[in-house]
Amino acid sequence: MNKTDEIAKEFYAQYGLAMHHIQILETSLLELFAIKRYIEERLPELEYYKILSNPNKLTLGQLNKKLFDLNFLDPQVKHNLILANKYRIFLAHRFWWERDIEFDNQSSLLNLHKEIFSFIDHFKVQLSTIDTLINRIRNENNLTIEENMGLTDFQSREMFIKSLILTNKK
Repeated sequence: MNKTDEIAKEFYAQYGLAMHHIQILETSLLELFAIKRYIEERLPELEYYKILSNPNKLTLGQLNKKLFDLNFLDPQVKHNLILANKYRIFLAHRFWWERDIEFDNQSSLLNLHKEIFSFIDHFKVQLSTIDTLINRIRNENNLTIEENMGLTDFQSREMFIKSLILTNKK
């Protein structure tokens, strides 16, 4: 395997990491949306978890719109989420079409690495911002949703959400 092939192989891994971060950001935004609805509409815990199961298969852009409609996010956060969605759309739908030709030489591949790392860095910052916001809202409202449902560890919570996903498919 030559150096260009090694760099290309590493690039595929970084692309996968970028897409992973997008999925985690979507999940975090879904949780933020569920928490805001839970608080503002006084939803039962089960309804909160139904939102987390994402029965409507909301995308990052759709989640952004729903959160923006709740009118509580800082303008800079909104701007950064819009940018994250533009990156997601580009990565998911146009990246390979527009960038595949650049896999022919080492210099182009190194530039692609820089580009994908800039996307990953942006996603990481948004994840940190949203996680901080979720934790602040939970603390300010003294939320005990998981405790009320008896879902205090990650595995039980995940299994419960997956059971709701299966229920939604029926």
